[in-house]
Amino acid sequence: MKNLEIARLLDELADALEFHGENPFKVSAYRRAAKILRDFTEDIEVYAKEGRLREIPGIGEGIAKKIKEYLETGKITKHKEVISKTPREILELLKIPSLGPKTLKLAHDKLGVKNLDDLKRVIEDGSLARLPGMGPKKVENIKKGIELYEGFTGEEKRWQLGLVIPVVTSLVEEIKKFPGVKKVVPAGSYRRMKETVGDIDILCIGEPGGEIIKKFTELPVVERVLACGETKGSIIEKSLKIQIDLRVVPERSFGAALQYFTGSKAHNIKLRTLAKGKGYKISEYGVFKGEKYIAGETEEDVYAVFGLPWIPPELREDRGEIELALEGKLPRLVEYDEIKGDFHIHSKYSDGANT
Repeated sequence: MKNLEIARLLDELADALEFHGENPFKVSAYRRAAKILRDFTEDIEVYAKEGRLREIPGIGEGIAKKIKEYLETGKITKHKEVISKTPREILELLKIPSLGPKTLKLAHDKLGVKNLDDLKRVIEDGSLARLPGMGPKKVENIKKGIELYEGFTGEEKRWQLGLVIPVVTSLVEEIKKFPGVKKVVPAGSYRRMKETVGDIDILCIGEPGGEIIKKFTELPVVERVLACGETKGSIIEKSLKIQIDLRVVPERSFGAALQYFTGSKAHNIKLRTLAKGKGYKISEYGVFKGEKYIAGETEEDVYAVFGLPWIPPELREDRGEIELALEGKLPRLVEYDEIKGDFHIHSKYSDGANT
């Protein structure tokens, strides 16, 4: 679904317009539309093809036209115009949590803030805190926002899982539509549900030859292509600037590849040691005894070779899970349908926009 990509563009447009002093009502309309699209659980493309965009509460004629333009051309002209007249370093500053276009505009006009170094300077010398509407608490939140931003853009950048889930969910649905793709599963630390993710690994069953990878690298969410081969493609995704790798593997190796690329590294080392002790070799291509292929089609098959039950990805950290599995003592994880909570309601007069 392209819902999230269009929402991202509308958010960027709203931020840039607010920085340039555009009509607040117009800015609010774009922001509201972006939120509607992020929360919309159905495919916006289907609504556009059926001429039903105006049926979505909060989507007016102007926003509907921009959604249709993006779906037909891959761009929104208004977005391109506004972004092109906004300095690149200002666009980067707009990504800092807690800063906001209004505060940035004030700091830009009154203190000459044009880049991150300028922003840090006015925080340190106290001039930012002295601006109208500012104060210690707000400045502290901006400092924390800078730390988060630098965490996203540093050499060891990692993204919070909650930010990554909608990107991966949407991307997996797109890849499933490619001709020749039979199955698509995310791997890596994302599949292990770690709190933060450094990059995204996705595996699919399909035929090699490069067509699947080519289509992957041509998706609208791609900002930059890092690699485009017959069985592997790597891209930088637009909204989070996170690297995403797609690997096409044959059906007989899919389980072994999924186990291998899910990790963790420590878990895989322990499993390889166990395999070696039993006279086997395990890799992303399968489990082998000498040159003979033994297993690899499913993860269950791979673990079963070593007398192990399937180990949930969330436990694969080499913290005793293999030893517990050998003893038949793996803990049972809580399932989604077992989670219970109180029904909580907000009225539309506060923050209950979705009630």
